[in-house]
Amino acid sequence: MEPQIFVIDDEDSVRDSLDALLDAVGHETQSFATAAEFLEALADTDPQRPRCLLLDLQLPDMNGLELLRELNNRNESMPTIVMTGHDDEFESIEMHRNAVACFQKPFDTSQLLKVLAGVFAHAT
Repeated sequence: MEPQIFVIDDEDSVRDSLDALLDAVGHETQSFATAAEFLEALADTDPQRPRCLLLDLQLPDMNGLELLRELNNRNESMPTIVMTGHDDEFESIEMHRNAVACFQKPFDTSQLLKVLAGVFAHAT
């Protein structure tokens, strides 16, 4: 079963760039501008499928940390790679149990791809 990556970022250009990068290396992505859009679509996904969340912390309405808490409340567990544009957010995310990495924007995409390879190493 092919892994799936959920990209959540309110910036169109970031979502488009990540979708293009991940598609170029063979990953299937599904992108969302808000946490609410993601949560709505999550109900229609296969929880047995290997998946990963690529999450911006600064989102309208429900921010990234609130989304992670909501996922925990729903017993939804998936590896999460956090993206942030703010240094001060690293500390708050480092304690989250599903966060496998945290990148400050702009980040080295080769590092992102290495982390994803590790996340999905045993999945396929």
